[in-house]
Amino acid sequence: MKILLVTGRLAAEEVRNVVKRIERFKNYEIDVFVADVDVAAFVTPGNLKGIDLSKYDLVIVPGNAKGNWKKLEEETGVKVRLGSIHAADLVYVLKNLDRLELSHTVPACKLLSSIMAEEVIELVNSDSTGVKKPAFVGNVVVGRGRIKVVAEIVDAPEMSRDEVQERAEYYIENGADIVDVGIPIECDVNGAVKAVKAVLDACDAVSVDTFNPKVIRGCVEAGVHMVMSVGKENLKALDFIESQAVVIVSRDVEELKKLVEFARKRGKENIVADCILDAPLSFYASLERYATFRKIDDETPVLFGAGNVTELCDADSTGMNALLAFLAEEIGANALFTTEASCKTSGSVRELRVASYMARAARLRKSPPKDFGFNLLVLKEKTRTEEKFFSEVKAANADEFAPNTFIRDPAGDFRIGVSGNDVVAVHESGTALKGNAESVSKAAIKLGLVSRLDHAAYLGRELMKAEIAAKLGKNYVQDEELNFGVFGKSIEDVKNMFPVSRH
Repeated sequence: MKILLVTGRLAAEEVRNVVKRIERFKNYEIDVFVADVDVAAFVTPGNLKGIDLSKYDLVIVPGNAKGNWKKLEEETGVKVRLGSIHAADLVYVLKNLDRLELSHTVPACKLLSSIMAEEVIELVNSDSTGVKKPAFVGNVVVGRGRIKVVAEIVDAPEMSRDEVQERAEYYIENGADIVDVGIPIECDVNGAVKAVKAVLDACDAVSVDTFNPKVIRGCVEAGVHMVMSVGKENLKALDFIESQAVVIVSRDVEELKKLVEFARKRGKENIVADCILDAPLSFYASLERYATFRKIDDETPVLFGAGNVTELCDADSTGMNALLAFLAEEIGANALFTTEASCKTSGSVRELRVASYMARAARLRKSPPKDFGFNLLVLKEKTRTEEKFFSEVKAANADEFAPNTFIRDPAGDFRIGVSGNDVVAVHESGTALKGNAESVSKAAIKLGLVSRLDHAAYLGRELMKAEIAAKLGKNYVQDEELNFGVFGKSIEDVKNMFPVSRH
């Protein structure tokens, strides 16, 4: 195949280096055309006028180049398609040309990520390997295929029916396989049963978490699919459990093994074991328990309480949940238990769902959990791409031109906030707008609610901050900077916060 790569002057050297790497192991003949522009994104169909494209099978233009590439393709009779946005990603695009149909409108790097993700998800979904005696929780099989996610509604009986169902539906939408009904210590049977029935109406795999045998009996009769937290203190609860799955718990591995064997002798085959994951600084010891139990019992599904760690650590949950899922997969666990009881763990269900696919795919592919077309990177990225153009621009210091005086917009002021995933802007006239930063700002301009350029610029800044806060599940206060912990501080500030002793 003969290919023409089109780029700008600043990226030309990088594109030529990509060609050298690809031609070593791909049977492609590749030419590079450097258009008369500095920045590759500024390439247009006009830059290719007068070039004989007929000797090429494929012309690849920069992924963010604007133009009617379909029309150029029709005029020349040669395929003209978008490549990657960044020159460095051309390597992956060219490596995968045989399975990638490039687009006139969608950058190749985005298409490639989508294809990679679909392949990984299909690989994981088709896997049914696991333990010898899986547990069946409603329509969910625990112990076969990827690790399943169990999401707890904490203190469910203290909520209204609508609140419980709304929470259950939220968990399901975010990837929970099983919704767990958390029961407070002081709760009567009727309250627990009402909560369980509300969740049963919302999903097909429901568990209940309580030590109280009477509550367990009532919830089993109500139709719950799994009972959590049965140990030596409440073994009599086994008398009420029939076909439901039961989670046997103990911090003592030998005791846990004996309890599992006891339950099987009582005719209970639908069993999950829980060695109880502890928060740091007892974390390593609990991991040892899990590893030891899996060595002496390779038949029983194991539950891994990730929420015990994330809820008890003041650290972002995303990376922690990823690592916990990878550890669980390596240890041989089959279910991840979590909750979103606090703001800092918001999103944990979705994070563990994604991590469960990454962990299983890594095992199936026998490779580290990376390059799947999806990831759990939120505030950081895999690669840093800096356009040479910006480093060479001689820019004036904007502070020198910024006015210090405030002039109120005659059209009026806005109060900006966040409601769920939406940005809300309320104008002093009483007009309220809801959506993302772009839609709200456009609507405000169209409705004549903004008349000054400086006010429009301010509005755009605040709306974008509010949108970022909404997406990250953070608080937003108008005119205040978003809080990113130490990552939002200067190097000097961090040094002052955490002084280093030289002695």
